[in-house]
Amino acid sequence: MKKLNNKESGEGYMEINLDTIKFSEKSQIKILDLIWFLIIPIININYILASHTSEKGYDLTIKLDNYIEFNSIFVIPYIYWYIYIVIGFIFILVKSRREYIKTFISFFIGMSICYLIYYFFPTEINRPGVDNKTVFDWIVNLIYQIDKPFNCFPSLHVLTTYYIMRYTKYKDSKKVFYYTQIIGVLIILSTVFIKQHFVIDIFISIVLCEIIMFFVNKIKLNILDRMLNFPYEIKEKIIVKYRRKNIINDEERITNK
Repeated sequence: MKKLNNKESGEGYMEINLDTIKFSEKSQIKILDLIWFLIIPIININYILASHTSEKGYDLTIKLDNYIEFNSIFVIPYIYWYIYIVIGFIFILVKSRREYIKTFISFFIGMSICYLIYYFFPTEINRPGVDNKTVFDWIVNLIYQIDKPFNCFPSLHVLTTYYIMRYTKYKDSKKVFYYTQIIGVLIILSTVFIKQHFVIDIFISIVLCEIIMFFVNKIKLNILDRMLNFPYEIKEKIIVKYRRKNIINDEERITNK
């Protein structure tokens, strides 16, 4: 077990062992619950595939898009999204395992719908030419090089950010709630200020989130619990199988003697 900081002094601390990560006397998470994070990179393979199958897409520009001026400083919240999602998930997990798994279910459904749309209704955004005058401009150009201007509708950045905003509760922690709401709004705004998305992408993403959450919140608790317990059941089966194999090997060694 690994300990960080001083528990006896009353300061914040962390205890890590093979099964749990403990942040305080009342806050801890089960390490195996983090396995659900694997869903995100696995399903994100579709984003790469959809981007490379599109050569041209629909332009969803509306008048409001033209009034929003490009501002490269918003690339900061845009790339901070990666950290924001992880922090948000961990906080939700600390407070409620059921809310945590509901968030992942919502993520999976929402991302799956987005990828289906990307395949059958590709969109393309007209990006501005950006001179590398500042480090923020340079980062934006790097993103433009890596990420093709296709598949903007709906926005995955907005979709996933909005889920974190909705599943973090004011009653659980005021500080965390304000953090997720304020940073979440900045991330959502960043998608249009660095011209990665259309304005309509934001609205459709939010509507899609609300519809999905409406149905996910109706899932029975026993189903959520079965999903949460599934990795642990697999782990237990592996352990039992390993122990049986060791017993058989031991018996064979004794017999051979």
